[in-house]
Amino acid sequence: MAETDVNENTKRMAKLIEMMPYTRHLGMELVETGEGYAKLRLRFQKENTTAADALHGGAIASLIDTTGAMAAWTTAPIGTTRYFGSTVSVSANYLSAVIGEDCFAEGRVLKRGKEIIYTDVRVTNDAGKLLAQGNVIYRIVDRGEG
Repeated sequence: MAETDVNENTKRMAKLIEMMPYTRHLGMELVETGEGYAKLRLRFQKENTTAADALHGGAIASLIDTTGAMAAWTTAPIGTTRYFGSTVSVSANYLSAVIGEDCFAEGRVLKRGKEIIYTDVRVTNDAGKLLAQGNVIYRIVDRGEG
């Protein structure tokens, strides 16, 4: 994609995350994108915790899924009728509790096939401590012009 298209795609990704009720409810926001890369922030919200202000694993898995999907969408224009995407698989490995703080997820495309995109996602706190790691397999279908 040309740089203008990339900038427009990033704006559409950010808007989509803001508009989706689930990601808005969880407190996700797009921080930055690059070629094959996306970074999201998950704001700490008491509603997303278990005991002792620990972030629920489902919220972390959702962050991993969304970040992997956004990294995949850096390879095709999101929010158009030409392309359709969906998650094929998500894995989450919880390495350390997220307690009472925001966290960040960085997703990187490992391989892009014709339709299938493999991503690696790392979740850290503001200090860079690795809290979780996951993989997202995402599918983007080109429906052609029209």
